[in-house]
Amino acid sequence: MSSRMWALSKSFLFSPGRAAKDCTDDKNLAPCFWIYAAFTLGTMLFFALKPFDFPDQNAPYPREAQTLMFWFKVMLWQPPLEAAWIAFLLGLVVWFRRGSLPVRLTSAVAWTAVPFILMAVYAAAGKPGAGCSHLDMAAIPPACYEPLARAAREIRLAKWAMLLGAAVWIGLFVPLWRRLARTEVVPAITFMLGVNAVGVAMLAPMILATSLRSKGFFMASQAAGGFWILGCATLGLRQLTGLRLPRAFMAVLLSMFFQIALAFTLHLLGLVPKDILKALLYA
Repeated sequence: MSSRMWALSKSFLFSPGRAAKDCTDDKNLAPCFWIYAAFTLGTMLFFALKPFDFPDQNAPYPREAQTLMFWFKVMLWQPPLEAAWIAFLLGLVVWFRRGSLPVRLTSAVAWTAVPFILMAVYAAAGKPGAGCSHLDMAAIPPACYEPLARAAREIRLAKWAMLLGAAVWIGLFVPLWRRLARTEVVPAITFMLGVNAVGVAMLAPMILATSLRSKGFFMASQAAGGFWILGCATLGLRQLTGLRLPRAFMAVLLSMFFQIALAFTLHLLGLVPKDILKALLYA
């Protein structure tokens, strides 16, 4: 198993097209899963040991200690978000498979914007007005009763709107998922699990940057890892699905935005704590 993981990891890092071909073989699903597990475990250990004020020396002291247990709780959310990313990606593969690229791209971008618009509306809701914000609940002046009650109603309505909106923008994927065959789904899952080999590889420069306390090196390593995963996923998806490169690229990129939108939506609905969300986005 370990030798197979090593061989696949090298393919993912340097020849994603060949890795995609390997992922059509069901026997590579298990090694790719363990690559993903290694990425999750390595990330958890790295951030648990990394000083909280690096690379941002002005970072406020965290409300919850950045212990191994904290990062374990963070990583519990990683698998469902990874699954969501793959699901969104598969739906967008079907979406971009046919039709005019400008039309499909414009529609997909508008679709991706919907959850962010809903979140902006939610964030703007419930403003009680000047003089009634940040009050001690035990000393609310009578003049603020009505503004605060109105703000609470607005927040409830905005939360319901965001929940129903999420059901709609996620529900639009359902007819696309129904067009997928198992022969498409399993190789894509295998590949997207294995592409986390890039994340494992990027732990090395991030550890070095942390030991050197080099903020620039650390940020560059994170950025390089993100672009590397984006590039590898695009090339692999083109090989797996036959999509042209621009369509494959947009499918990968927009699926990332949908994944981020889902994470924020879960937070605003009260399911993911703020500290967990920040850690997920940072990691």
